[in-house]
Amino acid sequence: MSSPSPYEVLGIARTASQAEIKMAYRKAARESHPDLGGSAERFRAVQRAYQLLSDEADRSRYDRSFQAPDTRSTGSATSAGTGSRPFDERVRTSTQPKAQMQVQYVPPLEDTGFTDLSAQLSRRQVHGEPRKRGLFTSRSRLEREAATISLLERNVLSVLPAARLINGVHSPGGGHYDHVLLAGYRMAVIGTMTLPEGYYMFDGQVLRHGNRMTQPPVLQISGLQRAFMNLNVVPYTLVLTGRDNPHEPVIEYGRKGAPALAASPNVLNAAGLVRELKLFLGSGPQPNLVDRPTLARLLAGMY
Repeated sequence: MSSPSPYEVLGIARTASQAEIKMAYRKAARESHPDLGGSAERFRAVQRAYQLLSDEADRSRYDRSFQAPDTRSTGSATSAGTGSRPFDERVRTSTQPKAQMQVQYVPPLEDTGFTDLSAQLSRRQVHGEPRKRGLFTSRSRLEREAATISLLERNVLSVLPAARLINGVHSPGGGHYDHVLLAGYRMAVIGTMTLPEGYYMFDGQVLRHGNRMTQPPVLQISGLQRAFMNLNVVPYTLVLTGRDNPHEPVIEYGRKGAPALAASPNVLNAAGLVRELKLFLGSGPQPNLVDRPTLARLLAGMY
């Protein structure tokens, strides 16, 4: 018997929209999570299915691999002889449409009149690293920030060649930002936190795990937005578990906690952050552009 397709795993039709895919994933994640009585094997299958179908390019490649159309309705099973390739045997590629776009620099690299930033630094995608703050520095924080840098290098910078990651930036209002990601005229400010694996509900203010409540760090970006009025600045909080599973912890969103709401913070696991960053940065105006004056100002604000 052939392996179930990702559509079968989530119980949706092949014509499902992204909104329907996300809704089906949330339901399947709740039902399959080991914390809620499900099995680890089923939960991993749900994560793989959603990872494939939530990426339009990967979904399109998978759909083209089918030998016969899937005509079933939502929730019904297909026959075993469809000739489809098991989705967990697919070969992922790091090449996405945005990666084909030629990087543009403003001002151009050959402009000798612009002296705020060298051509060498302009071409570099990653600037700075986790650093000690004060006499006592948490080792876990350094490891968490290093893991975030690695995640962004592998999954975002490889897809958006004009993106620039700056680590450790002073906030105009005091304090600092762990990571700032710049592409074109959009800027993502990323903070990090660590929680145990499990199933969490986010209500827009706190993450709930059983009787335990945890408040994500508040990222104040108003000063940064005023300092860079030409950019769209959006904050994100990445929740890691300390283990190499981008789909943990599972975060469900209450009515007031949905990331789509302007008033709700973007609190995401690693897989969710990568997906949202590619969408936010890649769909902005001129995502293949490196704004050298902006990059120079951010580098000048590194601690």
